[in-house]
Amino acid sequence: MMRYSTTCAVVAGILIAAAGTDTRAMQDRPDRTLWYTQPADSWTAALPVGNGRLGAMVFGDGWEERIQLNEESIWAGPPCPDNDDNLTEVLAEARRLFFNGDPVAGEQLVQDRIMVPRISPRSHQTLGDLTLRMHYPESEPQQPISVTGWRRGPTVTVEESQDESWLADLDPDTWSPVAETADGRSVPEHSTTAFAATFTISEEQLQQTPLELNLSPIDDASIVILNNHIVGKTTAWNRPYTFDITQYVVTGRNRLVIPVTNIGGPGSLADNVTIHNTSVPEDYRRSLNLDNAIATTRYTVDGCTYSRNVYASVPDDVIVITMEASVPGALEFDLELTRPVDATTEVAGANRLMISGQATHNGTHPGVHFCSIMQALTDPDSDSVFVTDERTTRLEVRNASHVVILLTAATDYNFKDPTGLSAQSLMVSCIEILEEALLNLLTLETRHIAEHQRLFRRVDLTLKGLPVTDDNGNQIDLVSLPTDQRLARLQQVEGAVDPGLEALYFQFGRYLLMCSSRPGTMPANLQGLWNEHIEAPWNADYHLNINLQMNYWPAEVTNLSECHLPMFDLLEGCVPTGREMARSFGCDGIAFGHVTDAWMWSAVQGRNVWGMWPHGAGWCSAHMMEHYRYTLDHEFLADPAYPFLCEVATFYLDWLTPDPDTGLLVSGPTTSPENTYILDGTRHSLSMGTAMDQEIIHEVFSNVLEAAEALGRFNKADSDEQAFLDHVRAALTDLSPPRIGSDGRLMEWDREYDEAEPGHRHMSHLYAFHPGNQISVFGTPELAAAAKKSLDYRLQHGGGHTGWSRAWMINFGARFRDGDFAHDNLRLLLAKSTHPNLFDNHPPFQIDGNFGGTAGMAEMLLQSHEGVIDLLPALPAAWPSGQVEGLKARGGYEVDIAWEEGQLTRARISAQETGPCHVRVPVAVMEGVVIRAGSDDDAAAVPMTRTEAGLIVFTAEEGVKYTILAGQ
Repeated sequence: MMRYSTTCAVVAGILIAAAGTDTRAMQDRPDRTLWYTQPADSWTAALPVGNGRLGAMVFGDGWEERIQLNEESIWAGPPCPDNDDNLTEVLAEARRLFFNGDPVAGEQLVQDRIMVPRISPRSHQTLGDLTLRMHYPESEPQQPISVTGWRRGPTVTVEESQDESWLADLDPDTWSPVAETADGRSVPEHSTTAFAATFTISEEQLQQTPLELNLSPIDDASIVILNNHIVGKTTAWNRPYTFDITQYVVTGRNRLVIPVTNIGGPGSLADNVTIHNTSVPEDYRRSLNLDNAIATTRYTVDGCTYSRNVYASVPDDVIVITMEASVPGALEFDLELTRPVDATTEVAGANRLMISGQATHNGTHPGVHFCSIMQALTDPDSDSVFVTDERTTRLEVRNASHVVILLTAATDYNFKDPTGLSAQSLMVSCIEILEEALLNLLTLETRHIAEHQRLFRRVDLTLKGLPVTDDNGNQIDLVSLPTDQRLARLQQVEGAVDPGLEALYFQFGRYLLMCSSRPGTMPANLQGLWNEHIEAPWNADYHLNINLQMNYWPAEVTNLSECHLPMFDLLEGCVPTGREMARSFGCDGIAFGHVTDAWMWSAVQGRNVWGMWPHGAGWCSAHMMEHYRYTLDHEFLADPAYPFLCEVATFYLDWLTPDPDTGLLVSGPTTSPENTYILDGTRHSLSMGTAMDQEIIHEVFSNVLEAAEALGRFNKADSDEQAFLDHVRAALTDLSPPRIGSDGRLMEWDREYDEAEPGHRHMSHLYAFHPGNQISVFGTPELAAAAKKSLDYRLQHGGGHTGWSRAWMINFGARFRDGDFAHDNLRLLLAKSTHPNLFDNHPPFQIDGNFGGTAGMAEMLLQSHEGVIDLLPALPAAWPSGQVEGLKARGGYEVDIAWEEGQLTRARISAQETGPCHVRVPVAVMEGVVIRAGSDDDAAAVPMTRTEAGLIVFTAEEGVKYTILAGQ
């Protein structure tokens, strides 16, 4: 046994102060707190914390706590997709074929000669798990029962398995034992194989209910049958499942049968099938306070109250776990660090465990080396003891009252130069971070909260709905319900609304962006920062055909401009390979494909339908311009934004080609991302002049000219730059514009083809309406009406069925100034595409839906894309009263808005620069509007001009807050 010791000069009592007494549960604001009355039964019910670089998912189990860990840069490695050096002639021939009406040959040529194979898996990966196995003097949890001894039954085709009557004839006693080989649990492609096993439950175990059956990831679909009862079905190959089996279990022998269906590719039965006692301790509460970014678990066992707080500190770059027991010496547990593959755990000094390894995929794609060190500390004046078991690399804590666990991680990944890995010792890097954190131990939590609230408290949102009653007319206090129960109500009650939950969802989106994207870190990927997989869905990479962009839609408007910066760092990092990709097509400038990852490659790769799309840099460049419009940061505009925009525009000037029929400039051949059309009975994915191409290029050219004007380049430009700007202006004039089809819808491709998927999840041809502004309700009403007709058509045919797609619908509805439409889609996003922890369910989990939903809510309350501060442009009937503080508008404005009974009552606007301020207010309150300088309602009125209906203009001075009073 080893008593606590440390080389740092930490005075007695510091740990008690750091752990503190947990009173947060009483102080949590319901509109800023996710809370639950039971532990997480799955990863998508656990609660996320993060500091941009380090992340954790907290399950909150009172018996065996799992804290799943992430570090932003743990990726498997090269090779990376790379296009041929010279595709100029191939591109020219492909264009000739499309212009001549032969898309079959054109697509085949592009697929065979231009596209390179997709390299997968090469994924972002989990760091591992920190496990706390608790010990209580009078109560010990039931140990999990592993279901083993599997037998393999018959295999039938997928079609035959659809008729479940075949299950009645199964006789598992006659089946052969599963071979202990890699193929023993395998299922052939396009087939269903039945597996069976038995397990025994004692009378004592049966009394320790409820009981759950846990399956590790199992193939594409399965049916779980216990004692001839179907207890559940699985529908996804890449996630674990949990089923409540309490009512189906009997004392003695139980039989489990699982027919497993493999649609395609490798398939198998779950590697691990276990049965757990899921009893919840007394007074249990699990919560995530968004205001202080601390996940708290609190419960009582044998009269002792236990509490755990988990947070990820930005200032100290550590994950912190503080544990406390109300009875002295009652805190006892074992602690382990584990990872599924490619890692070794070892003792790294007194009370320290270290896990290290290299990310691979079964030994292929060797990538980033990683190291993580965890250190546990307790009150040095107590009788607590630590035992480090070097054989099992487990840390045992006994007789403690307070414990603090610090964990950090390091990798050899170099974001500034991914091809040149860092040479510094990873263990030394971790120890240095821990030693620095130990010096700040007394103020760790204070420093963490202060930094978090510096950003988080910039925006506050309150939404008040109408009273809610049950079937008997009794009013329901929604605030008193746990978060999962509020979400379940939306999922189970048709048309149910919950503005308070929606406000929580809004702030949760801001919280997730803060936790997964901080200055100096990598940008938020498809899962933000949180990923429990070795092989994540879609590799958890950076998709540039909407997903990365949607991640950052809320950054500016919700007052988190700093969190936008990692995206720009990634874009700049991709410039060298982007130039190579442009050169391969015979163009100057830069171009990115639809996806990249930690290795910052640029290529068009995979299949035509999603891969032949060289517009990643084009779309992403708009984010640079938006960052400038919101912040008025001229230094940022001058560098990196303007040079990046110019390089993208240079590519497009070379890439565009005249359409022989119209003489107008068109892009192509490219996909309208991931969508297809029908021509002569055949499905196609590529065409010339797709709407999204043309709209993105229009935006790039317009942004270059706007940036040049803002920087005064027209007066300072040398002859080459002036010629370039003249070329951009001319190309913008000659660019083929958006077109309306004979049915009144905005056209997606170059011709009016039949659609293979009328309800497709992408609304790419509406890019010019949102997130762009080439089409708008006031500026181009005819095109806006065509866009609305296109959107309605998509929805009528099943569109919006994925989380991020539904989130895009909210933003479209807001831009159409249709608050009820936007809110209906927000309600559907929560009801159909949201996990218990409020993570977006694509399915599976994909974080862009969270960010898109948050941005859409902001868009309902405030818009500024037309050069006007538009107050409450899409207020739904479901939000009759409320207020929002701290939203940002383009032009450097900060805006607060309050409303009652569906009408604006007041707004406050702060200007960053002196100049004319254009504001649109709801027409119903226009006549009574008064503007006053400052917050005093009795201050002198500011002169203003009323122009068109609802539009007022006044001169705003830098640093002055103006109050707009309605109904005066």
